[in-house]
Amino acid sequence: MQASKSDLATLVATVERFGESLRRGTSRVYDPVRVGVLRVAAERGKVRPGEIAEVLDVLPSSVTRHVQVLAEVGFLVITTDPSDRRASLIEVTEAGREQVRQFVQAGVDVFGAVVADWPGEDVRALTGLLDRLLADWAEKGTDHQRAHRAKRRFGWSET
Repeated sequence: MQASKSDLATLVATVERFGESLRRGTSRVYDPVRVGVLRVAAERGKVRPGEIAEVLDVLPSSVTRHVQVLAEVGFLVITTDPSDRRASLIEVTEAGREQVRQFVQAGVDVFGAVVADWPGEDVRALTGLLDRLLADWAEKGTDHQRAHRAKRRFGWSET
């Protein structure tokens, strides 16, 4: 049986509340874009700042500022791209990798405390459903957002 409009409205509200709660909680502890820059560099090896901006869906100028700060503290190294001397390549250092490891462990610790009373079966079920939601979102969500955005404009969001 398909979900009703009421079911979907409840899902949207719940996901939005969870996203906002996560955003508020994390922004008190760290800059999510800065951590994102570090994580992408750790996952991809040598990478251009523009690619990082694309992956994170943020402005390239924002990535540039974060890369500079992360390089100053020794978490990233900036080199010239040999295939295009005008471009830079970003690479994570071992100290940067350690920061990513600590960040991941902090997430495990926090989520572990939140779901400490949950049965493992519930944690695995939620993880599976979230993985499925993310995969379906990647496949269908962005196109539907663009189509919806083209049809409707929210005046307050354009200012």
